[in-house]
Amino acid sequence: MNARRSVAAALSAAALLATAACGGGSSDEQRPANAASPQSFPTEDVTLTMWWWGEQEAPGAKQWLADTVKAYEAKHSNITIKTVLQTTDGLIPSFEAAAAAEQGPDIEYFWGGIYSQQPYWSDSIVPVSDYIPADELSHYTNAALEDTYDGRTLTAPWYVNPQFPVLARTDVLDEHGLQVPTTWDELLNVCDVLSAGGVTTLAGGVKDGWFGGWLYSMLGAQSVASKDDVTAAVRGDQSFADPNHAEWWTRLEETREHGCWNDDINSLELYQAQQRWVDGDAAMTITAGTDAPNFVEKVGADKVTVTTMPTWGDGAYAGKMGTTSQTVGITSWSKYPQVAADFIMFMHTPDRLQAWYDQTGSLPADDRFDMSKVDDPVKKQLFAYAADGAPYLENFIPSALDGKAVFAGVQLVLQGSKSGEEAAADMQAEAERLRRTDRSLVDNFEGWTD
Repeated sequence: MNARRSVAAALSAAALLATAACGGGSSDEQRPANAASPQSFPTEDVTLTMWWWGEQEAPGAKQWLADTVKAYEAKHSNITIKTVLQTTDGLIPSFEAAAAAEQGPDIEYFWGGIYSQQPYWSDSIVPVSDYIPADELSHYTNAALEDTYDGRTLTAPWYVNPQFPVLARTDVLDEHGLQVPTTWDELLNVCDVLSAGGVTTLAGGVKDGWFGGWLYSMLGAQSVASKDDVTAAVRGDQSFADPNHAEWWTRLEETREHGCWNDDINSLELYQAQQRWVDGDAAMTITAGTDAPNFVEKVGADKVTVTTMPTWGDGAYAGKMGTTSQTVGITSWSKYPQVAADFIMFMHTPDRLQAWYDQTGSLPADDRFDMSKVDDPVKKQLFAYAADGAPYLENFIPSALDGKAVFAGVQLVLQGSKSGEEAAADMQAEAERLRRTDRSLVDNFEGWTD
């Protein structure tokens, strides 16, 4: 890997919608001029390996992928596709090791945004737009927003993840004469009332860090004008200590001061605290969008309101839910990138789009999915939020900044060791350090913004 090596290795230390019913294609006629010709599509026996993640947040994905591989292999008798499900903590480190050795998967799963950009900056993937036509890629949700660099689409969106719904138990709130809060003042009042009664308002866990990134995206998006504000701060054209980037830290500090969280939030991992909400010991929690319907089902839809983070800012994204697409890419060492691309396009055919929704209950990242087939009210609401969503801010900062400033800062603010102002200053200092130590960082982010 050359001088464009990304900051992704830092994370090893530490994730619209038209209703047209037509679907994607996987035909030779769709190949762009710079892809393999129909005649060069291999006729010899070919084996591809796909490393992926997603069953953890979209249960049913494993069976869907197995069915999809089986259907594709039935159409192409010379193709064998092996799939390997990765762990959450092992997804990125395993790929980094494979990239260093230039061997491993042909198709790799990437979260969107920075997680699809960094592998390209380190020459670990080839743009999918080298092999998938532009008119096909134009249907893939969030591809242009998150996964395009200097006019080239790097990875292909697979499914949409609304980030992140707030689940409120109306039965718990009703017991205390409270309603679901929609504004910041209302939230702090709910926290005051419930904490006085020994009830947790928001159940969460930041021990493993990930929830810190969620909170940054949900709170920080309310005061920026666009995702370009964030990439500008990474480049140094703005500052993470400026009010539009820093004030969310003060709001986070207020949640601690008002007793909004479970006392052991720093001792619990991301998913552990959510059980408190299921058990009725907390009024609200926050989940991945793909998992929200499962949580609602456990409690009962009549007892739950699905909403967004209460608003404190007046930016364009206040009151909106962030949205991102989880993606797949083609590795730079794959001997058969045109076959990998063909399989990715097969994942977007009409039957596979519908089957994805039927088997996982989550939204495929393709505007050709027939939304009229969605009749579950919770899913309808989530998909509507996704259709009118905001950029998911965590996806637009370097992973090292996320881990060392956001993850760590949230932990320290919630345990009372740092003020919001101090955490904002730390984030700016870390951004400055990254610019000094990684000379490619500014150039990479300038190319992304353009």
